[in-house]
Amino acid sequence: MRRELTRIRNLIGLLETLFNSRRLRTILAALIFFIFLFGYLFYVSEPDVRNLGDGIWWALVTITTVGYGDITPVTTLGRVVASSLMLLGLGLIATITAIVSAKFIQNFVDHHTNDDVLEKLDEMQLELDDIKKKLQ
Repeated sequence: MRRELTRIRNLIGLLETLFNSRRLRTILAALIFFIFLFGYLFYVSEPDVRNLGDGIWWALVTITTVGYGDITPVTTLGRVVASSLMLLGLGLIATITAIVSAKFIQNFVDHHTNDDVLEKLDEMQLELDDIKKKLQ
């Protein structure tokens, strides 16, 4: 039970670390900014896009690599905007993945090391108790 509580505490600590990560917040802010920027650029470059909301929807679907295909570029400028967003999206998503992965790995290493230390301390305590009994 103690180990499960420790793991839950570790997970909560990891989530707090992720949400407090300045790099991750900066990347997420950039991601949101680029969704709105490229949504607007797509809206003004494609005559079939009816409103800005559709442009932003297209940018969100494109940058996350979902690509439903409900809205597609037909003009050269629209294709340039789309290609740019695709490349940018790949880089941003890869960066976010790397940051989150690094945090998970660091958290695992930190807590795995802590578990080893606690286990060793328990062993040492048992040995110390045995020595005390023999001395009495």
